[in-house]
Amino acid sequence: SVKWQKEVFKSVEIDTSQPPYVFKCQLYDLTEVPPERQKIMVKGGLLKGQKLMMMGTADEIVKAPEKGPVFMEDLPEEEQVISLGHSAGLFNLGNTCYMNSTVQCLHSVPELKSALFNRIYFVLVVFRYSHSGRSNDLDQTSHMLTVATRD
Repeated sequence: SVKWQKEVFKSVEIDTSQPPYVFKCQLYDLTEVPPERQKIMVKGGLLKGQKLMMMGTADEIVKAPEKGPVFMEDLPEEEQVISLGHSAGLFNLGNTCYMNSTVQCLHSVPELKSALFNRIYFVLVVFRYSHSGRSNDLDQTSHMLTVATRD
């Protein structure tokens, strides 16, 4: 007899002239546990009317995913922008990551964004901060910085 979980299968014949795989296939027909997942244990030495115990599950083996998890930080910057729906922070030049993270943190503060937008709007509208009002390179650099901060 063969015991599997709470079931006992009586009168299971073992042909010792056949390879063990044939016996495992017999057990597969009874239990639906695939032969490669079966463990057969016997108490004692010779097989003479003894009860065998089989261990194994008939459930399907969970397979590893074909592609492992991909973290956002591991994606190229173009794909990060697509997955987020927008770009945030600065382009990393290799040494600007700390400044980039600071800008992103500040970007998430609604009060700061509102105050900064209002201040830049005030500078642009009230003082007519346009291309025509610049007279030197310092004015042009200042204008570009103001526009970049707004953006």
